[in-house]
Amino acid sequence: MTETSFLGLHIHRFALCGLLICSLLPSVGAQETPGAQQPAVPADQPAVPADQPAVPADQPAKQSTAEDNTTSAEQGDEKAAPAAPAVPAEQLPFKIRPYEVLVTTGFAPDCLPEERLRTQLIADIDRAIERMYGDVWDQAVEDSLWLSPGNRQKLESITWDGLSERYTEIDWHKVFLVSVENHSNGFLVAVREADLRIHEITASYSEQVVSYSLLAPTITRLLRDSFRPCLLFQRRIDGDDNRATMVMQTQAGEIIPPDPSATQVQEGDVLRPFIRQMERRNPRALQGLKAITLTYLKVLRVDTEVSRGLVEAFYLTHLNPRISPFGGKGRSQEHFAVRQRATADESRVRLVLRSRPDKPLISHRLALAYQLYYKDEEDGEQTKLVSDRNGEVIIQRRENHPTFWIRVYSGTSLLARVPYAPGLIPFDTIQLPDDSVRLEVEGELQLLADDLIDAIALRGVLLARAKKLAGDGNTEEVTALFNRYDAVPSKNEFLERISNIRVAAMSKAEKKRLGTRLIKNQCNGIESTVNNFFSDERRNARNAEIQKIKQLAEQKAK
Repeated sequence: MTETSFLGLHIHRFALCGLLICSLLPSVGAQETPGAQQPAVPADQPAVPADQPAVPADQPAKQSTAEDNTTSAEQGDEKAAPAAPAVPAEQLPFKIRPYEVLVTTGFAPDCLPEERLRTQLIADIDRAIERMYGDVWDQAVEDSLWLSPGNRQKLESITWDGLSERYTEIDWHKVFLVSVENHSNGFLVAVREADLRIHEITASYSEQVVSYSLLAPTITRLLRDSFRPCLLFQRRIDGDDNRATMVMQTQAGEIIPPDPSATQVQEGDVLRPFIRQMERRNPRALQGLKAITLTYLKVLRVDTEVSRGLVEAFYLTHLNPRISPFGGKGRSQEHFAVRQRATADESRVRLVLRSRPDKPLISHRLALAYQLYYKDEEDGEQTKLVSDRNGEVIIQRRENHPTFWIRVYSGTSLLARVPYAPGLIPFDTIQLPDDSVRLEVEGELQLLADDLIDAIALRGVLLARAKKLAGDGNTEEVTALFNRYDAVPSKNEFLERISNIRVAAMSKAEKKRLGTRLIKNQCNGIESTVNNFFSDERRNARNAEIQKIKQLAEQKAK
């Protein structure tokens, strides 16, 4: 080969290399500057787009590969301008912020053994959710490895502590656990919802399915039934007589779901309130969570025209609404609520002491008053109940009254008056104040009242006998009877006993940090009775009568 041809061969090779490098430059640039061609995925958006296969839960949830970036960059070169970066969901206003939802599904070992059937079912569920909720949910549906082999028994055994190790609210708002297993000639599906912002997991919703084609729509319907929409406090409206109405904003409330049955909140629904304390330096990190027990919000009106998703709800609480912790404003607080519908026809409620949760309150009388506010007119006759030897009582739901008031009596006194919504929590506990001090006062005052009655009766008997003996002129017997009359306990003695009971009881109550209002009322009541009987008018009338009897005895003795 000549020197000229050798040089020409090298020039040809250099030209080919140059062409190859030029063809690779767009891909390399896309890898070095991904933000210019493909927006970064926010931390709180779902791991899997709706049109791609889901990633198992035990693999990295949100991870993109170099090949994905290269492909996106090559497609982006065909467009006239690069796409704008997506806005992270947490930066959107609450009223248009979609729910970040993960649906993780576990299959029994003998259920749908063919992988293509499971893959197809996962895709069908995703499409059915899209048809029902549209942009309200930003969901990812996956075939779960950790939940398989899945069945209803395993699903119901999952606790919040076990679930919180896998998921956080930074990634998801809601996680739905789904199990599918063979049952008879069809399938048995079960669904539970876990809310990562209030740290609660619901009871299971289950249903039998006769064919494979009905699995996806049935599971989606159970997802809808177990879903608890979330609302955020906006402002409160104080009314007369300690009435309060809360204005709440529904998450994604301005987004209309394609399916009307997926409406989040309706009139008459019941909301349960929570207070989320966030870290000041990191507003997305939860520092503390407080559930406001025995407190509810009953939905009165839902705005569907002007401000969609804006809810007015009547505030039901055993506390004074003006000093209740919910409904205030704090720089790092979220006053949160979830809509929850009844999952059972009754609730088994256990009555316990607030200071001793292990001590049940036995044989306490309960009266269920069907009214919105405890001062409203009652709708029908009250239901009377008594707690059993375990301190438990079964409270039934009532049509048209999702909430009502429970009056708990201890002895003859009203121990507590609390609102309640049965069926939301099948097994519930009501903590009541320690009433031992008041019961002790009631017992002592009853003994004092008995002594007062005996004293009144004895004085009457002595006066009657003295009057009869005075007619016979028996001055000695009359004098002896009046000496016994003077020995009967007087007004000052009874008042001193009442004062001693009051002071001792209030001292005990203050040490136990209990209220003293009932103690004061009881003591004031018996004190008023003593003052009425030993009034100045009655004392003067009795003294005048005694003088007449003595004069009569002296006259007859002559």
